[in-house]
Amino acid sequence: MDSDIREGRNVPAEQRDEAVQLKKNRIFIALLMIVGVLLLWNARLFWIQVAAARSFAGRGIDLVENSVIQREKGLVLDSGRGDIYDRDGLPLTGTTLQALTFFPMKEEMDGEERRGTKETEQIARILNVAPPQLLAFVDGLKTPQVWKRDGRPVALTDAQAQRIEALGLTNVRVMPYKQRYGLPQAAGQLIGYIGQNPERVTRQFTDQFHKGELQLTSKIGNAGLEKTFEPWLQGIGVRTVALFTDAARRPLGGLDLREVAPDNPYYPLKVITTLDRTLQSRIEERMDQLGIAQGAVVVLDANNADVTAMASRPYFDPEHVDLRQEDWSNRAVKAVAPGSIFKTVTAAAALEEHVTEPGETFLCEGALGQYGFTCWNKEGHGRLTLEEGFAQSCNIVFAKVAQRLGGDKLEQYARKLGLEVPVGWTGEAPNIGIFHQLDGEEQGQIYHSEALKKDGGALVQTAIGQRDVLVSPLQAANLVVTLLHQGKVLSPRVVEEIRFRNDRLYYKFPVQRLGTAKERAIQPATARTLLDYMGEVVDSGTGRSLRSAKWELAGKSGTAQVTLKNGRPGENHWFIGFGPADHPRYAVAVLIKDVPEGMPNKSVALFKDVMNVLAVSEQAAKP
Repeated sequence: MDSDIREGRNVPAEQRDEAVQLKKNRIFIALLMIVGVLLLWNARLFWIQVAAARSFAGRGIDLVENSVIQREKGLVLDSGRGDIYDRDGLPLTGTTLQALTFFPMKEEMDGEERRGTKETEQIARILNVAPPQLLAFVDGLKTPQVWKRDGRPVALTDAQAQRIEALGLTNVRVMPYKQRYGLPQAAGQLIGYIGQNPERVTRQFTDQFHKGELQLTSKIGNAGLEKTFEPWLQGIGVRTVALFTDAARRPLGGLDLREVAPDNPYYPLKVITTLDRTLQSRIEERMDQLGIAQGAVVVLDANNADVTAMASRPYFDPEHVDLRQEDWSNRAVKAVAPGSIFKTVTAAAALEEHVTEPGETFLCEGALGQYGFTCWNKEGHGRLTLEEGFAQSCNIVFAKVAQRLGGDKLEQYARKLGLEVPVGWTGEAPNIGIFHQLDGEEQGQIYHSEALKKDGGALVQTAIGQRDVLVSPLQAANLVVTLLHQGKVLSPRVVEEIRFRNDRLYYKFPVQRLGTAKERAIQPATARTLLDYMGEVVDSGTGRSLRSAKWELAGKSGTAQVTLKNGRPGENHWFIGFGPADHPRYAVAVLIKDVPEGMPNKSVALFKDVMNVLAVSEQAAKP
């Protein structure tokens, strides 16, 4: 009948329906049999897994843990974070080095000794470390690790790398490893550091946190340029290397090591600073050679106020941050008592307001006669003009000038000249809005309260940079640039531009004036007069020792009386100036902070050393 139906013969409808139903029944029975076989198969597999789990558990083996081990053993070689560069493209972060990488593996028995032990001892000899030290490190591995010394990956020489690779070991490889910070790290406080900060992740990067792009444990910039430029420095993924093994930690054939990394020609971005890495390092070396315990040096390009170098001491290691210490603070942007360098502001105000005539002299007898105010020269300077008072840093001359000015005028000119306000680059940035390049910059202070502007005693102390006056080294260096630009106040940049990974320009931060003001802080004639005054400081005043420098220099010294943390009297030693005097190339501010009273003043010596470093560099750059 089936054949009749297939051949299309006439068959009664009842018989045809019966045949179709029979065929469906056969198919259903076949499906039931297949399902039954599959169920039996799955039950058998389940029984095997349970029995195996019980068996391994009895021997202390965790199958879940071993299943994870079996998949892969990975190590992050590069966090994927963008790097910070100097103005010539030299890296300030993110140095790639050849690092020795160990992967935990089961060592098989080979005769009377374990395979791998002999090779590990060979590696120890190549590294020049004690074999027991390296063996203990290898035996204790649970996850892949880079060989480190004092918490830092050890950079292998080419010869060491070749000798280790020649051993042909599966679990020991020489891999390119990206170390975020160097040793020593140049411009450590300015660069800042990265670390975990769950509170900022949820507050500042809410969208990225909810999208899963950042976790509470993600490392983000916590200080310095790492913090302010965090939106641009964030990467798009890490570069990892993985060694695939079985549950017994034996390498799986054919898989070996695999590197995984984002393949994007544009990211991560590059932050290009205005710093000169070579000059930065040499200046820091000079600070260390002079034994500067606390202090800062700021070098600005006289043409546009760009930060060429910004050094702070004590040395800061961003790889090992201890927030209980103060060495992570960038002293170049912290405001402290300026002492007599502030007399530059007082002189500018006096000249602008015409409270003294050219050639007028002031009598210094060592004391003012009121407020208990004295000159550093207890014997007195005799009669001095304003220019001579500036060169000799006479307190009495500037106290008498300030009495003619008044407290309001003195503060007004200080603010116009870029004091009592943050001066670092601030402006609109793409997708950010108002953006401050420098982290933690302080605005400084002239008076602690409005009432003190009317206080005669406070006025004369303020005129010489004492009492409540606070100025940062960055502001002090920028004050010199303002004079060099005939009264125009610029806003120093420390980052010039941001580039894509392939070096195409992403954004350029323009050179700009401070704030929105377009007028000059002082007249060009006043600025030129003050520059001449600075020349007299070196020619015949407190900076005479600078006459032996490689360049002809000009500047102003300052000594501020402070109280140290132990309650004893101390001093801040300053020198600000420019060079070469006939064709200014750099403006420099030097601060040596919290020096015990009576200790030698090294600020002039440091200023000279910094200028000599700059002079040698300029000479070497000439064709």
